[in-house]
Amino acid sequence: MVDDPKFRRIPVTERNLWFLERQIPLFGLLDFFPAEVIGPPSTGRPLPGSPPVRKLTIETDQGWTFTTDIVADQKTFRNSSRSRGTGKWVVQANLKPGDAILIERLDDYKYRISKERGANLNQTAPQIGGAL
Repeated sequence: MVDDPKFRRIPVTERNLWFLERQIPLFGLLDFFPAEVIGPPSTGRPLPGSPPVRKLTIETDQGWTFTTDIVADQKTFRNSSRSRGTGKWVVQANLKPGDAILIERLDDYKYRISKERGANLNQTAPQIGGAL
């Protein structure tokens, strides 16, 4: 699965766990998503005349879904809410160093996030975000 274009993974380390509890970083991963889901900066609005931003549907391995776009300047999912977004998923997934977040493309605008417990980072999907 190393070269599988349908998957990306983010290793969980002691160093990046704090950040993951607030945002899922998509550094080096933006080309995995359609360009039209990249929204305006976190403090801005779309420029007049810019095309509408499409939303992604994210299925989780916890049995629920949420919609979001990607924040252009932060390179994270915009919906990081602890009640209905990535923050909720990270808490429910109980991520630990040594795990990995697996992002799977199901369709153009539909993705799935899941946890790999104690993932061997050399054997599955391409890695991103390991430098945090």
